[in-house]
Amino acid sequence: MARIERETEGDNTMDRELAVQIMRDTRFSNDLEYIDDNMDRLSKQRPEKSSEQLKQAAVRDYRVMESVLGHCDMCFKQSERADGSSNLSPPEYPTVALGNRVYLALPNREPMNDGHCIIAPVDHIAGSSLKCDDDAWDEIVNFMKCLMHMFAAKGQGVVFLETVMSATPSRAQHCAIECIPMPLNKASDAPAYFKEGLLAADEEWSQHRKIIDTTAKRQAVAPLNDNVRDQDANHAREREAIRRGGFRNTMTAKMPYFHVWFNPHGGMGHVIENPDRFPPWFGREVVAGILDLPPTVYRKPRKLKESHNQRCDRAEEWKKQFGWDQFDWTKMLTE
Repeated sequence: MARIERETEGDNTMDRELAVQIMRDTRFSNDLEYIDDNMDRLSKQRPEKSSEQLKQAAVRDYRVMESVLGHCDMCFKQSERADGSSNLSPPEYPTVALGNRVYLALPNREPMNDGHCIIAPVDHIAGSSLKCDDDAWDEIVNFMKCLMHMFAAKGQGVVFLETVMSATPSRAQHCAIECIPMPLNKASDAPAYFKEGLLAADEEWSQHRKIIDTTAKRQAVAPLNDNVRDQDANHAREREAIRRGGFRNTMTAKMPYFHVWFNPHGGMGHVIENPDRFPPWFGREVVAGILDLPPTVYRKPRKLKESHNQRCDRAEEWKKQFGWDQFDWTKMLTE
């Protein structure tokens, strides 16, 4: 269902119009008899906009997105040189590794700990990582796996956090997934901490479950037959079975949400029904509770004022500190 919603985003005009008509109907009763008797009126659509109105709306949306892109410090910005050639400027984040669609960087604010890093798409994906295509998502998973192996070599576990406070593209921030390492004994307690935090988060009464299990479920696949030539087909069916469930088939980009991964196969999700009552630092606050860190670390960390060279130096120091080079999957792209 979530996959279909993502693929048909923007094609839900009829549902939206029905919702508008229901909200305008002060006598509306949520029972089948009333809906059947008034279906003609409830399904009546507003007059379509003229071509001129559509043109003005398109121009307005374009200007809004241009402003958003111009102010986004996580984007790779393209500019034109005097000789007519193009120049690609890196984001205002210390970039550790760059894939074709996704990059790994360090926070541009004071990190929660030394290993704190960020996975983000190269293109401006507003809000949710669910809007990323399959190629970009594969790169996100590659970074997750490499980071887990890297921190495991240091005797640490890791959690990945994504907080989407708005589903509106003009208001949503550049998609980003935070990676925060912690000692293995602390990481084993992380699911219990997040479960407790999510049960107490947001409204007391909500339409959605407080905790959505996004763990990918491996389903058994019976072999087609004993013919060796059919083994590839068996493996393909197995991979398809593994994809069922999981984050990308459970959550939707049409609503704000919080999600924590304990491994690339999934974790816990929470639909944010009232962003005014859900703190944007919720995930970092839970991590701070696990690691006994003060509120100043997660609420409003100080922004680091660094030059381009200073950002490059910090990224290089981070790679040396954790031995990133031996786990960096992006090296395969240049081999």
